[in-house]
Amino acid sequence: MIQDKKTYYVDIAAESILTEQEVHVLQSVFDDKHKADLETYVRAHIPFREYHKDPENDHYDAAQKVLYAIIYHLGDDAARHHIDEMGILTDRKSDDPKEIRDFR
Repeated sequence: MIQDKKTYYVDIAAESILTEQEVHVLQSVFDDKHKADLETYVRAHIPFREYHKDPENDHYDAAQKVLYAIIYHLGDDAARHHIDEMGILTDRKSDDPKEIRDFR
């Protein structure tokens, strides 16, 4: 049985989702991203720690990638094209990442 695709409207800057299904998945990722964002805020006040040697920044970067991978997986061609242009998912895990399968 073929299911119709539903349109999802996601505002990454405002961290809001306008949809009825799968809200809990994206909301969970937004919550994790928010937590990671707070961790990077605290870390930003330690001037001698380098970005690439910082687990808080790694957590934030990973949360961003998961968010974009979910949008890539659920989105339409325009969303996938935009994310491809951004280059945030260069490892191509966005086709069916483990994180998305785990949320199902």
